[in-house]
Amino acid sequence: MRGAVFLIVLGSGAFLLGLAYVIWISVIKRQGSGVANWPHVTGVVTQSVVTALDRETPSGVQRTFTPLIVYTYQVGEQAYVSQKRNVLPATTATFEMPAKADAVVARYPAGATVDVFYNPANPKQAVLEAPRPAAHNAVLFFGLANLVLGAAIIALGVVLL
Repeated sequence: MRGAVFLIVLGSGAFLLGLAYVIWISVIKRQGSGVANWPHVTGVVTQSVVTALDRETPSGVQRTFTPLIVYTYQVGEQAYVSQKRNVLPATTATFEMPAKADAVVARYPAGATVDVFYNPANPKQAVLEAPRPAAHNAVLFFGLANLVLGAAIIALGVVLL
């Protein structure tokens, strides 16, 4: 009886984790749909720095490092300024290790010319990095695997009741 309840709880957790991943990656893919097909123009990096932020956490003060890449680009006669590296949420650009943020900044030094992908329907929306569908698909596969595995564990727990 206890083992069956444990399996149901474990399966529910795996199922919910899988569901969260599937929903999350679906939202991310929708936000980035077509980005790889957006036209691109040449832009110029105007600022490339790492900013440090100290945050209070339950375990104490935690310092994180965020690369800030500011670039300008022009579509037609209109000039634009953006800071978006990709379509992922801004929280994915924050690192606990300064070396990781430094590596991003090193790829986009101030003064460098860069390809800027912009939304033809809204040129203010632009990114430097087009999404990699393979990575998105791997996360989607992970979520689906958790859904199936969670459902199977729940079914096993119900059978054992």
